[in-house]
Amino acid sequence: MALGVALVGGACGGKEKVVKIVKKDKQPDAKALLADAREAAQNGQIVDADKYYARSFAISNEFDTLEEHVDFLIHSGKPTRAIDVAKAFYDKNLTSTRGYKLYADALLAANRGAEALEVAQQVIDMNSGDAAGHEKRGRALLILDRVEEGVEELRKAATLDPTKSEYQLQLGIGLDKLGRYDEAALKFQAALKGAPDDPNIHVYLGMSRRNQGELEEAKKYLDKAIELDPQNGRAFFELGLLYNVEQSQGKRSQGDAEQALLKAVQKSPNESKYWYALGEIYRLEAQPEKAIKAYRQALDLDPPFLKATSKLGLLYVDAKRYDDAEALLIPAVRRDGKVAINYLYLGVIYAAKGQKSAAIDNFETFLKLAPRNDPDIRRARAAIAELKRR
Repeated sequence: MALGVALVGGACGGKEKVVKIVKKDKQPDAKALLADAREAAQNGQIVDADKYYARSFAISNEFDTLEEHVDFLIHSGKPTRAIDVAKAFYDKNLTSTRGYKLYADALLAANRGAEALEVAQQVIDMNSGDAAGHEKRGRALLILDRVEEGVEELRKAATLDPTKSEYQLQLGIGLDKLGRYDEAALKFQAALKGAPDDPNIHVYLGMSRRNQGELEEAKKYLDKAIELDPQNGRAFFELGLLYNVEQSQGKRSQGDAEQALLKAVQKSPNESKYWYALGEIYRLEAQPEKAIKAYRQALDLDPPFLKATSKLGLLYVDAKRYDDAEALLIPAVRRDGKVAINYLYLGVIYAAKGQKSAAIDNFETFLKLAPRNDPDIRRARAAIAELKRR
């Protein structure tokens, strides 16, 4: 706070009276704070950007600022914080469908399908013709693996508002999950027509073309996505999967997939599936220590990540780190007792430790759960026979 001093002539005896003038600090401007938030976001200063966005909205109460704030948090890998910001508005504005939709978007970004489904249904209950409500309900159903229902909701959203490229994109994603790749590609193309500079649409078109075996065409779309948005982790992730396919066909040298996936985790360090894919590449390239670190990161980000848990258990067993493997796998089988491979690894652990009965029990549980064509069935049967001969 600045203090000014003024001399005021007195009425008696010519004395001067000293008067202090208090000057208030200038209140921060919402637009200036918004500009600061955008600059911080551009520079990767997530904490500062979050703070500036919050202060700007507190002053202006502009919903567009709130929406931009939540979108920034989602794309910065901070879905939990995005939920908190969106829910604060949702709780205070129970008649605003915009608040419901924003809150649903944050929940969807965090893969909290059941909660997002409930909020999306509230939007539809308020207005059954609200296309955004149906779109968010459809996305929630996809997360919950109710894919057929999700596609129908997304189709309804696209019918209610056929001009919205995002709805065509989400419908394409749902169709792709159903394995209807040709129809999905058509929806992605429709989305691209409405938003030709949207990098995410190019990413999904690249993914779709790869699934159809059109690898050169897929690479063009993914390269374009990266050109439009060099920070797009999903584009590098899909490119890494494409390079892995090409490598398996002898069309690409070893290392390209690894480099693309390294960029994916650099751009999107909070995406567990990107770390898992990187772990898979390291495992296949016989780099077990790097694979362990990548799987561990995936598991830390998304516990319980069942595939990461199993692969990490495998590497611990191969490295004879039996205590680490046991500490990882016992909680895993308690959480989900139907993952067959975990029992196989536990059988190997107990056999190595000389715990014959426990090893046989786990091998036998594996045999009960494993599909008939599982290549490890012969290994488990041989292990049981060997243990019983001892």
